[in-house]
Amino acid sequence: MDQTPPSNAYGRYCVPAGLATRPAVRAVLAGLIYEPQTIAFMRAHAAGGDVIHAGTFFGDFLPGVAAALAPGARLWAFEPNPGSYACAVETLRLNALENVTLTNVGLSNVEETLHFRTHDAEGAPLGGLSHVTEAPGPGVTAVQAAMLDFAIPRDRQVSILQLDVEGHEKRALKGAYHLIHRCRPILILENHGNESWIQRTFRGLGYRVCGRLHGNFVYATEDLDL
Repeated sequence: MDQTPPSNAYGRYCVPAGLATRPAVRAVLAGLIYEPQTIAFMRAHAAGGDVIHAGTFFGDFLPGVAAALAPGARLWAFEPNPGSYACAVETLRLNALENVTLTNVGLSNVEETLHFRTHDAEGAPLGGLSHVTEAPGPGVTAVQAAMLDFAIPRDRQVSILQLDVEGHEKRALKGAYHLIHRCRPILILENHGNESWIQRTFRGLGYRVCGRLHGNFVYATEDLDL
């Protein structure tokens, strides 16, 4: 008999095996929403445009954000971990989401192959803590990296760019240099509070920290209510 997938107020989810103690998985298994303030903010500020969501994990953000997009708008989701990506694909199916483009790549400032750690030294899956590393080895797999400047069609207007890429934010942002200049989206960056780097890299756009949502820093070119 098939097991009923866990759910919360936004939808149903395929959760990865062996990761029940991870915060996002634990929340969904309990029928709760992980990072509810972040999802609510993204839903409220999509403003008719597309949303980019990188570090999709098993897709816990997908139903809530996708449901709030305007007609014709799209959620562009990126997840490099093959196991997490497979769960996110199933989450899309469980919720019949048709306005989401999910891609099994990491983000960087060049199109390259990355060494990506998916398991720890004991072989346990890292799930959402998977990250880019310097060298191959046990628990490390090769994944493709894409640049947002090429991954997102140039005729799309992006309202929000949200990154949860475990320390790879600077390279991912550099790969979105032209997109950010064209669209000036709200930036939601996990644990990346280097405002001076953002201002130097995207000089003249006026980005500044507007506040925090859970562990995320929110940058915008105009004042926002968080």
